[in-house]
Amino acid sequence: MIMKRSPRTSDLLELVMGLAIVGLVLFIGGFLRLRADLTNEKRFTLTPATHTMLEELPDVVYVKVYLSGALPADLQRLSQSTKDLLDEMRITQPEKLQYTFIDPSESPDEQTRKETYDQLQKDGLQYSSIRMRDKGAFSERIVFPGALVTYRGKTVPVQLLKTQLRTPDADIVNRSINNLEYEFASSFRQVTSMNKAKIAFLEGHGELGELEVMDVTNALSELYDVTRVRIDERIDALSHKVEGVAYRVNDFDALIIAKPDSAFPDRDRYVIDQFIMNGGKVMWLVDAMNANLDSLRKNQFSIAVPNNTGLDDVLFAYGVRINKDLVLDRSCAPIELYTQPYGNQRKLERFPWYWEPVLIPESTHPIVSNIDPVHLRFASNLDTVGAEGITKTILLTSSPASLAQRSPVRISLNVVEMAPPFDRQSTPYMPMAVLLEGSFTSAFIDLLPPNFTKDPTVAYREHGKRTSQIVVGDGDVIGNRIDASKGMYYTLGFDRYANAKIYGNREFLINAMNYLLDDQSLISIRSRAITLRQLDPERIVDDRAWWQVMNTALPVLFAVLLGMLYQYFRRRKATRTS
Repeated sequence: MIMKRSPRTSDLLELVMGLAIVGLVLFIGGFLRLRADLTNEKRFTLTPATHTMLEELPDVVYVKVYLSGALPADLQRLSQSTKDLLDEMRITQPEKLQYTFIDPSESPDEQTRKETYDQLQKDGLQYSSIRMRDKGAFSERIVFPGALVTYRGKTVPVQLLKTQLRTPDADIVNRSINNLEYEFASSFRQVTSMNKAKIAFLEGHGELGELEVMDVTNALSELYDVTRVRIDERIDALSHKVEGVAYRVNDFDALIIAKPDSAFPDRDRYVIDQFIMNGGKVMWLVDAMNANLDSLRKNQFSIAVPNNTGLDDVLFAYGVRINKDLVLDRSCAPIELYTQPYGNQRKLERFPWYWEPVLIPESTHPIVSNIDPVHLRFASNLDTVGAEGITKTILLTSSPASLAQRSPVRISLNVVEMAPPFDRQSTPYMPMAVLLEGSFTSAFIDLLPPNFTKDPTVAYREHGKRTSQIVVGDGDVIGNRIDASKGMYYTLGFDRYANAKIYGNREFLINAMNYLLDDQSLISIRSRAITLRQLDPERIVDDRAWWQVMNTALPVLFAVLLGMLYQYFRRRKATRTS
């Protein structure tokens, strides 16, 4: 006789089996780490370079993120993106990466909050003052959108929100999310690195001063040892001779030559040449013409003539020539000029200033991939020339509507009223920045006396080790705006008319130096892009009640509907079996 199970017994058995299956899946899932990044940009997937860096962490790194508490939607998104990134990093190194989120404004005591704010500023974090809107009312709040990374007692500040403005917007937040992985990866490397590469800014030939390149100097100092050096015709200014070694050993890994305006003595050029032959990297940022805006302040025009720096032969030997011309480009920065009086007042208007090209990167090379347009000022175009064994890569070019005026060039403010004939005379896509890679031949080969080249203390080298150089036909590409009276400087790429950083000069130069020093892992991280999918702030306020009801009532209605369907099919099944 077969015993028939009651419906209640069958339901209980199904429930027990279901719970057992769920428990088994959860148990197995505790040992497996299965994740799927379904975003188009792979925003939750770390780059291979970051994986490698995390796997090589020698000890525990502690991260304190000061982005918590009551925050507006954009900063909440930045906070959540930071947490997601750190969680993903912890999957690679769960034992050597620890983090916590802290609200610096959580204390109800005003004096305690002020002391916390002061301490965070001493630690290197910058605050932002934001206006929060809640049910139609506004309130001010101080936030510190940054983190402190600590390793073996050494602490490095990380500014998560990259802005010159105190009040962030959605686009600035999205740019900051773009750079999160780079910021943390570079800070981890900075805090754990024992030996840093050495970079020197050259002095003594009218190059830009310390304050004029301060922004890039500070940015590079986060990863490298940065100093300034003068050659003064000393053969040991950039290198030294080691006994028993055939050639000289460089004291620096890279050299930056930023806008020289006077001639280089032959001995200085020789020292730079041998620095390159011994594997040194050089970033040449050179003005071929002596044009500047200062001469236009008193007169309506000026004449630009070539700068006699003596570097033409050296650069030609390496495979590039900076032409003696000035490029005018329809894609350019603005200038403000006074026009005809309006009543009793002079009228200030904004015009396109064709002498300041704004270059939109077209190359897919990692140095310029995913960076903002680069702003040049009175720039010259480049020609690549034959140099055996040297690979030339064009990094930046002018726009399709551009032309070059040969020396001497008459620079006039009237150009804003009479636009150049781009439609008839354009020379599109002129090279403006070039990367040179390979084993270079000395620019002084067959030019030096035998008794000098055979001197063992000189250790002259005709053919160099494999290295790389970057040449830009503009020295102002690295110069940040300064306020000499106050001794302050602005972020490189800052536009005074937009009152914001809108140009990618800073990123271009940092990427270039990363590449020259073989830090391509940092470039691969920086080149990631995350698309901004911004919500409509007006609809957020106007439709707030509707979406609150939908988010609370719809799940309940959906659950009730599923319950009704379940009961319907259960009764139907019971009717068939009875």
